[in-house]
Amino acid sequence: MPTAEPRTTGPRAGAHVAPASGPAVVSAVLPEHADVVVVGAGCVGLATALRIGSTEPGRSVVVLEARRGADPRSWCSWDDGSDPLPEARSASWTRWEVRTDRGTSCGSDPEHPYVLVRAADRRAAVERRLGAKEAAVRIVDGAAVSGVTRADDDLVVRSTAGTLRADSVLDARGPRCPERVRPGRVLLHQRFVGRWVTSSRAVFDPTTVTLMDSTGRVDTDRVHFLYVLPVSRTRALVESTVFTADAADPVDHRAEIAAYVRQRWGLSDDEWWTDDEEQGCIPMSDALPADLVADPDQPGAHVLGTTRPSSGYGFARGNRHAAVVARHVLAGTPVPPLTDRARTRFLDAVFLRFLRDRPDRAPEVFRRMFALPGPLVVRFLTERSTLVDDVRLVLALPKRPFLAALASTVTDGFVRLGDRTRGRS
Repeated sequence: MPTAEPRTTGPRAGAHVAPASGPAVVSAVLPEHADVVVVGAGCVGLATALRIGSTEPGRSVVVLEARRGADPRSWCSWDDGSDPLPEARSASWTRWEVRTDRGTSCGSDPEHPYVLVRAADRRAAVERRLGAKEAAVRIVDGAAVSGVTRADDDLVVRSTAGTLRADSVLDARGPRCPERVRPGRVLLHQRFVGRWVTSSRAVFDPTTVTLMDSTGRVDTDRVHFLYVLPVSRTRALVESTVFTADAADPVDHRAEIAAYVRQRWGLSDDEWWTDDEEQGCIPMSDALPADLVADPDQPGAHVLGTTRPSSGYGFARGNRHAAVVARHVLAGTPVPPLTDRARTRFLDAVFLRFLRDRPDRAPEVFRRMFALPGPLVVRFLTERSTLVDDVRLVLALPKRPFLAALASTVTDGFVRLGDRTRGRS
């Protein structure tokens, strides 16, 4: 999941934040020219560079990363076999739960575990792979890209580390949260703060991921839940997340995490502390991908990967798209954008409108969805569901709010059609 840099504070009970551990900063001289420039050393950027460099070592690849030093981010998804770096997994689970005031739904799919990948672990694995193969890939840290222009047959990439020319530029910085989207589209901000909690007592259950815990919460204007990734009996990533139309997001996520730690596990302030933090915003929108890219005015820069509009998951999607992009770059053919099948886009559009209009009903809807067989739910969330799967899922959900969301989706479609007819989109 995309995140911002960690916020560091002085040590105190339940609130200390320190940088994530990771490999030493890679220092590389910026060349004058590269066959391929990848902007961003996140999950998709590194996967694409690895696939290109390891397949054809003679192809020079430069990865430009804005950060200097440790990267606190982490990514999660169900394993669909698309990850080119399975050895970089930080943890995995075959059991998960969704908790609300009405009960708890549990699911499992041993063939497709839920995996956690921390940025530092993935970066280290990429460096080992590339070093072993002596691939012509350079990773340059502290190289924030400010623009891409075209000059003759080259693309000129300007960054804080210097300027270089390239045959191809791949933008892997991920989607941004815009302030607004075009009429007829929906935009929700998935905002989160995750803190790595260590306790002095063995209180966490490392066999089960809590995907959503909405117990004790009555939110009428947003979806708010806690998310727990327990890696041991004494350590877990605890994340406060909201789906909200309010870009300002007034929720004090750190206070919510502290209250949750006390309420769920009975830990007092002197029994737990944090040593790392990640935070960010993921757009949940049926807007066109061009409206969500980091820099829509970059000529010739292909955008890599997008998150799932209805969930914000992007790790597995990004890995799948990286394989497609690498294949086209190596073949010298046009790079296709990541697009979902029409049925998936329609279901996501309806679900987004439900989340926007009825956030108070969302927790129970998620619980009912995850009460379905685990493999079915995983197929749906990893875009591998069959028509029968989709029908079973739709039939399990409450009819009235989703019929209203369906009507809203159709109405918004006519709004977009009117805008196109008038030449405004």
